[in-house]
Amino acid sequence: MRVRFWGVRGSISAPLTSEMVSAKIEQALLLSQGVDLSGEGAVSEFVRNLPFEIRGTCGGNTPCVQVTSGDTCLVLDAGSGVRDLGLQLLAGPCGQGQGTVHFLISHTHWDHVQGFPFFLPAFIPGNRVVVHGPQPDLAKRFDDQQSEPEKFPVPLSDMSADLSFAPLAEPEEDIGGIKVRFHRLHHPGGSHAFRLEAGGRVLVYASDAEYPSLNPPDIASYLAFFKGADMLIFDAMYTFSESMAKIGWGHSTSFIGVDLAVAAGVKRLVLFHHEPTYDDAKLKVILDKTRTYYELVGEGDGLEVDLAVEGLELSV
Repeated sequence: MRVRFWGVRGSISAPLTSEMVSAKIEQALLLSQGVDLSGEGAVSEFVRNLPFEIRGTCGGNTPCVQVTSGDTCLVLDAGSGVRDLGLQLLAGPCGQGQGTVHFLISHTHWDHVQGFPFFLPAFIPGNRVVVHGPQPDLAKRFDDQQSEPEKFPVPLSDMSADLSFAPLAEPEEDIGGIKVRFHRLHHPGGSHAFRLEAGGRVLVYASDAEYPSLNPPDIASYLAFFKGADMLIFDAMYTFSESMAKIGWGHSTSFIGVDLAVAAGVKRLVLFHHEPTYDDAKLKVILDKTRTYYELVGEGDGLEVDLAVEGLELSV
């Protein structure tokens, strides 16, 4: 399975501001002092070697993760990042009305479905778009988002692709050769984690979840669901201190992600669903502190800790 992140923010989109861009330029110029930038390619090399939080950005789109296995395209959630994914898919079969795209929807809070009305492959006749989720009324929820002109001007019925909604069956379902299981998470209004298995590899997507208690009986079902995953995409929205002020909001921290990943024998932890007020520098600090925390509590060197960044592609 190949994974690409198209949206990594939680709650609401958080685009870079002019002030943020200016600050990055200032930092880059300060680091350029004393560096010879006159040779051919010198500027490009200098930029490539800048710290990521200066030369790039984690991104501001809300959750959307593309999983590819063979010819199967499976999209985890349809936040604002799905618009860019749709544009990219138009370069392939979807642009000729010959594509198939499957969605898995963890829950229908706005930040996880708001991009769907802008998913262009769904407007091209001949394409097949299947929306899966544990919610029995999934079709109604999507229709409601576009049902009133006062909310959105284009109704779901204007999507010309073969659009269908398929509630997930328990305990396991096959979607294009990917085995899918789901598990309910602790989140206002409900949310679900997904466990995807293909080619002997396991990906777990667990966005929008709070873990009020880490006592063994309270987390046993989560550990069983996460067990042995090659990759765990985890809701690490808040710093630990901020999470204490937002108990009941339905989100977690990177440190809890480490605790659960270590206990479940996960190989790679990807921090996801970033708080919209955290800038790139703060997210880099969170990543560094999380890696340090793992060195203190982990056993051996079995867990990799990464930060979800728009455009990041990983192999599971």
